[in-house]
Amino acid sequence: MAAGASEPAPALAKRPSYGLADQIAPIAAISCFALSLSMSMPLFGLLLERAGYSGTVIGLSSMAAPFAMVLLAPVMPLAIRLLGLVRFFLAATMVGALSLVAVPLVDGLVAWSALRGTWGAATVALFVAAEFWIVACAPAALRGRIIALYGIVVTAAFSAGPMVILLTGETGVLPFATAAMLALLGLIPLAAGARRAPDPEDDGVAPSPTAALRYLRSDPTLLLAVFLFGVIEYGALSLHPAWALRAGFSVEAGVTLLSLFSLGAMLLSLPLGWAADRFETRRLLALTAAACAVAPLGLAAAAPAFLPTGGAMLVWGGFGAALYSLALYGLGARYQGRALVEASAAIALAYGAGALAAPALMGLAMDLVVPPHGLMLSAAVIAALYLGLVVARIILRPRDRPAETAETGGV
Repeated sequence: MAAGASEPAPALAKRPSYGLADQIAPIAAISCFALSLSMSMPLFGLLLERAGYSGTVIGLSSMAAPFAMVLLAPVMPLAIRLLGLVRFFLAATMVGALSLVAVPLVDGLVAWSALRGTWGAATVALFVAAEFWIVACAPAALRGRIIALYGIVVTAAFSAGPMVILLTGETGVLPFATAAMLALLGLIPLAAGARRAPDPEDDGVAPSPTAALRYLRSDPTLLLAVFLFGVIEYGALSLHPAWALRAGFSVEAGVTLLSLFSLGAMLLSLPLGWAADRFETRRLLALTAAACAVAPLGLAAAAPAFLPTGGAMLVWGGFGAALYSLALYGLGARYQGRALVEASAAIALAYGAGALAAPALMGLAMDLVVPPHGLMLSAAVIAALYLGLVVARIILRPRDRPAETAETGGV
């Protein structure tokens, strides 16, 4: 534990009273940002491609965003304490929007990568703030379903970004300006719900930059679930188009398979959210990890037959997204106030670490191990290792912290 830091407030302490209406502002605001984010990701790649940079350079540039996540996530709780939640949300939105507007006004790899890193920093800031707000305001009996609803709305917004690019085009100022405007639209619901924003409960103890690391020790099952999700979403899915072409799919079929991943996330969110409100989180994580180990093996075995491969993508999308949702649920059941802000930062740190480590390693596996199916085999192995951890903790530590098991079942 960081020097001078106190133990997190137990989950059974009295919580403020919030209702479902208090979820509208943060979910609407972060959904606008997710739409902007899903536009910016392909725009950055296309910008570098048109400039003539190699695939290796484009891949290295893409690491600027997760690097910013890993670097800055630990200081987010301190920034929220200094600014307050709403002002922090406002500042991060403005920084993100300005970084997008600046992209077509500058030239060169260094400038573009720096702006991409700034955009990544704004991204992690907004997700830390929004997820703290959502989880802190969620009634305990409905927490799983509210987090599932958040996942559905954000996934839908994220899926719509490429369609907006079809309207704006991919060159010039307009697409980046549109992405910036979409991010700024999130300030409207933010302003409407500002008065009901949860208080991080300043207890006089300044958040330490090392506080987020404490949760990896106290909650490894939950944080490593987020790491695995980062591996899947930022690593496996970023390489999926190349895998699909090499595995014998057309460009159209590969794009459709990616959309099925998002569809699976949306279809399974509410059933898994309902399950989270009723069953022990670690056992659900074991089921989820098992599905995430089997699904990529199904993809490798079924390719290039579209129907069975599409079915495997639906499963992978549904259970892959559940890794993140269940981690949010588990940490929300355990912590509140300052500790919950720190836990939200730990989630961003874990996701960024998975996103940072995965692309290069999984790309190497795709080239060297049963090409191109090494991508899917590496994803399955990482999920299987996580499954082993979850099962071991269920067996060896059936009750992690008795004071909190009334709500978590001993995550």
